[in-house]
Amino acid sequence: MAKKAKKKVAAKTATRSKKTTKVIAVKSVKARKPAAKKAPRKVARRSTADVAKLRKAVLAGLKSGKSAEVLAGQLGISRPYLYRLKSNG
Repeated sequence: MAKKAKKKVAAKTATRSKKTTKVIAVKSVKARKPAAKKAPRKVARRSTADVAKLRKAVLAGLKSGKSAEVLAGQLGISRPYLYRLKSNG
């Protein structure tokens, strides 16, 4: 009969200590699963009335001479959104 070929093992197997019968732990070679992604936050949507108020505040603020950066900080919106409100609402 032909001898069976031994399969190569990717990770070391646990070995026994010669002095005791305890099994010595061997570090696993298996790849870890990637960390779970955080759930996306709910997007807050503004009502049409809120957008209209913001647009009026943006136009009034820019007419008074405030910079876009300062105005965006006061209103709690981003500068790109401020420019969008200014141009077409």
